[in-house]
Amino acid sequence: MDRSYALPVHHYGDPANIVEYNQIDALGCKACVKHELVLVRSVCSDSRNAAQRGVPKIGHHCKWFVEGD
Repeated sequence: MDRSYALPVHHYGDPANIVEYNQIDALGCKACVKHELVLVRSVCSDSRNAAQRGVPKIGHHCKWFVEGD
């Protein structure tokens, strides 16, 4: 029998981890210590991130994401 995934793979597992993942995803760049607010929009301030600069809600999908304390 083939497996059927009705939800994305990260939605299967510990419910607390799923809630935390969804909250960080909703925050997007606002959860990263490298974000800056420019005209009420979160943009990445990492110098290596020229290609994604200004992309909203990139969040922890960004390879330069650094979670704040």
